[in-house]
Amino acid sequence: HGSLPIVMARFATLVGLLCLAVNVSAFVTPTLPRPVHSVASSGALSLRAGLSFQPGKVVVLGGAGFVGSRVCKTLVESGCSVTSVSLSGVPPEWAKGEPWVEQVQWTAGDAAKDDLKGTMSGAKACVSCVGVIGFDDEYLAAGNGPPTVEGAKMAKAAGVPRFVYVSVADAVRDNVGSIALKGYFAGKKESEAAIAEAYGADNSLIVCPGFVYGGDSFAISPPRVNQQYGSFVENTLSLAPFKALAGVLPGVAGLALQPPVCVDDVAKAVTSGALGLQSGRVDGTESIKEAGAAVQSA
Repeated sequence: HGSLPIVMARFATLVGLLCLAVNVSAFVTPTLPRPVHSVASSGALSLRAGLSFQPGKVVVLGGAGFVGSRVCKTLVESGCSVTSVSLSGVPPEWAKGEPWVEQVQWTAGDAAKDDLKGTMSGAKACVSCVGVIGFDDEYLAAGNGPPTVEGAKMAKAAGVPRFVYVSVADAVRDNVGSIALKGYFAGKKESEAAIAEAYGADNSLIVCPGFVYGGDSFAISPPRVNQQYGSFVENTLSLAPFKALAGVLPGVAGLALQPPVCVDDVAKAVTSGALGLQSGRVDGTESIKEAGAAVQSA
C-alpha cells in the first residue's frame, strides 16, 4: 500500500492525462470578455422574487451527448420547454426511461447543414454542446466549428435573444494549444468568434470546463471517469495544498493539478446562461459551480 501523497499524485497524473486526451480548449477571441455579468445582483433572488423571468423554450444543439443531455435534464427541471437537436435524434442510453426525457422534443438534425430556423423560432435561448475529438485536423475543424457557427447565425436570424456555448478551460488551451489538435482549436476559435459577432458578451455565456466527469461508468474513448471517482479527485485537488501547487507549477504539471468538474455543475452553469442569470464567460471548476448556484438555489 502506498502512502496518501503517492495516491494523490497518481490521481493528479491521471486527471492531467485525461485533460490532454479529451479537453482541448478554444482560443479566446479578443471581442469576448472574460468577466461574468449577472443580470441581477443575485440570479436566485430574482427568481424567488418572481420578477421578469419566465421559463420558455430552449433549443440544445448536441442535446443527446454527454454534456448536452444533462443540460436538457437541468433545463426541464428549471421549467423550460426543451428541444434537442442531434445527429441521432434520440435520447442517450443512460437517460432512457427517466421521466424528464418525455418532456424533451428529440429532433434529428445537423446544424452545420440543415436549416433549423423553424426549430429555433420562439426560443428564448439556444445552447451549443456540439464538439468532436480525434486526431485528423480536417475532421476536428469541421466538427468543432461549422455546427456552432451556423447555429449561432440561425439562432440570431430566428430572433433567439441568447446563446450559450460549452467550450473548454483556458488552462487546457494555454498548455495544449501550441502542441496538438490544431483543427480542434481552429474550430473552437471560429465558433467563439461567431457567437461574439452575433450576440456579444451581454447576450451570451461561454462555459469553459476542464476535465468533465460524471455518470455511472468509466469510458476509454473518449476518456471519462464516473461520478464517484471523479468527485473524489475533485475534492482532493480542491484542497489548499494542491490549489497552491497548481498555481505555481508550469505547463502540464500545473494542469494536472486542476480539479475536474461534475457534468451536472456544467449543466447548471449552462442553464443559468440560458435563463439570462449569467452572461460573459465562466472558466474553470470554481467559477462554473458559482455560476450554477443561482439555478441550484432557485
